[in-house]
Amino acid sequence: MSAIRWPLLLLGLFVLVVFQTSASPSFPIFGVGPQVVLVVLCCWAMVRPPVETLVLVPLAGIGLGLLAFQGMPESVAALAPIGFAALSRQLRREAQGPSPLALEWAATIVLVGIASILHFTAHAIAVELTTTGVNWLAALRTVMLGGMLGNMILGAVVYWFVRIPTSVAGPSPAPSRSAG
Repeated sequence: MSAIRWPLLLLGLFVLVVFQTSASPSFPIFGVGPQVVLVVLCCWAMVRPPVETLVLVPLAGIGLGLLAFQGMPESVAALAPIGFAALSRQLRREAQGPSPLALEWAATIVLVGIASILHFTAHAIAVELTTTGVNWLAALRTVMLGGMLGNMILGAVVYWFVRIPTSVAGPSPAPSRSAG
């Protein structure tokens, strides 16, 4: 599995980026198209080793920058906090051990919310600098709030699609013997 892991990860990332740029806006949640790549990368950062996230985040930013007609620097910068979260998660695991599954799920949803806010902020600042400006109050109320809530709901579901197939199966319980 190790030899085909990276090609499969890159292929999956490419499919996500294409879906994000082409089909995701057609399925709005709270009036905003969900950031599927951001949600999957946040879930990936909480479940998988950080090296995978640290490779996938800049590649996703480059792909989104190329295909979504966004600037590449702000696309990469908007996803960069996910890499930081992956590294902090790894340091916490080394220091305290694995956390309970429910706590990891809740932390993932919080990470998706924070990453959504930072993602919106990076893109809004880029729009502010390159155009006539942003109506910040309207953008915060509609785009940021709707996007954050939609991404968090999507993250609550996507977490399990990332967690369950990538979990290492633990040892099976020994069969009980009964006398008799």
